[in-house]
Amino acid sequence: MIFPRRIIIFAVAVILVSGLFSFYVKDRPRVDAKAYDKIAWNLARGIGYIEEESLAETPAKDDAIVRVGPGYEFFLAGIYNVVGHRYSVVWILQAVMRGLSVLLVYAIAQMLFASTGTAFLAAFLFGFSPDLIVVNGFLLTETLFIFFVLAGVYTSLYYFLKPTNLRIFSAGLLWALAVLVRPVAILSLLVVFGVLVWRRSWQDIFLFLIAPLVLIGSWSAYATHRYGSFILTTTAGGYDLWVGNNINATGGFEKTPEIQELRNKTHSVELEKISRKKYFEFLFSHPFKFIELQFRKFAIYFDILRPGGVWIGLYAHHWLLLGIIVASFFGNMLFFGVGLAGLWIVLKERSDMIHKVFFAMAFVAPLGAIPIIVETRYRYPLFPFLAIAAAFFLTQKLFDIKLLGRIFIFLSILAAYDLWFNLAGLTERLQNIL
Repeated sequence: MIFPRRIIIFAVAVILVSGLFSFYVKDRPRVDAKAYDKIAWNLARGIGYIEEESLAETPAKDDAIVRVGPGYEFFLAGIYNVVGHRYSVVWILQAVMRGLSVLLVYAIAQMLFASTGTAFLAAFLFGFSPDLIVVNGFLLTETLFIFFVLAGVYTSLYYFLKPTNLRIFSAGLLWALAVLVRPVAILSLLVVFGVLVWRRSWQDIFLFLIAPLVLIGSWSAYATHRYGSFILTTTAGGYDLWVGNNINATGGFEKTPEIQELRNKTHSVELEKISRKKYFEFLFSHPFKFIELQFRKFAIYFDILRPGGVWIGLYAHHWLLLGIIVASFFGNMLFFGVGLAGLWIVLKERSDMIHKVFFAMAFVAPLGAIPIIVETRYRYPLFPFLAIAAAFFLTQKLFDIKLLGRIFIFLSILAAYDLWFNLAGLTERLQNIL
């Protein structure tokens, strides 16, 4: 695709803004970011896929396999191997990926709606999303993951529009890379696979699965052999299932004393097995509580009153943090309110294959978080879909006020439900900021 000059200029502007923010904040890795950084540095030095160097000979006692990965860790390791342990290069490359993602959003919107205005507005909403600019400055998976997701979406839609062997193979490759960064991308991979099976496109199914079987299969075989138990990517999924689904769960990543104690004394593979067992015990012993908890997590995910940007690394920049929170709040109103209205119209009025696939991929994005645990940043992979849908609504369906009102009423009910259960926690976080 040949991009207009103005969208290229805009993508460069997004790169500059994202990069400048990262260099201004200069956040040091913390929590998950610190873990990814340590694993990557050990990989770059040839020690192996390990978080604590002292546990290199006993990997089952190490936490590396409990972390989401391994795609982002290998991405960081590749950088460290070339330029050394320098975060500045990571920030620059992630900013470049933000710019490339802007171009992909533009291309996807143009393909779906054949409107330069809609495509540019979608790119603008995505490019200047305050939450996505902020997360670019941290050593977290989101920027790389969203890039691969958008590349996978574009290539998949382009294949369904104009099928070629190269496009379906490339789609499989991009979705495999996305799965290795965050395994929840397997849901979008299954969307494409399901359409191919429905069409009985056997040759294309083979081409589509080559890269996932080679890349994910190779890592899975290595991890399974290393830890003596089947592992697809990591053991994070089973552990998170238990954290997010127990009698005392709140929907977020709050570990009970029982979970923390077991986490401290049990090695990673055994912890994953126990976690899955505890999850099913909770499901069958407290089915109504389980159902209510899923709805609570659904409410947290779509709560427009929950701003992003509340990062520990920004506490030293008080006014910047407050500005980001306010901008994030209005961004949520736009993305979730107008974006969901746009998606609803796509579902109701667009019946061709690329619109169906686009909607299906947007639909499964929340399913990668809600059944497990919901944190604010877990909503970010849905943002590109909402930006495209919001741009479609604003440029082509702006006067459907009745639909917009219904969407905001629904979102207000979810926000009220979330506040009912989590007001104390949200108030405490706000007091810490103020």
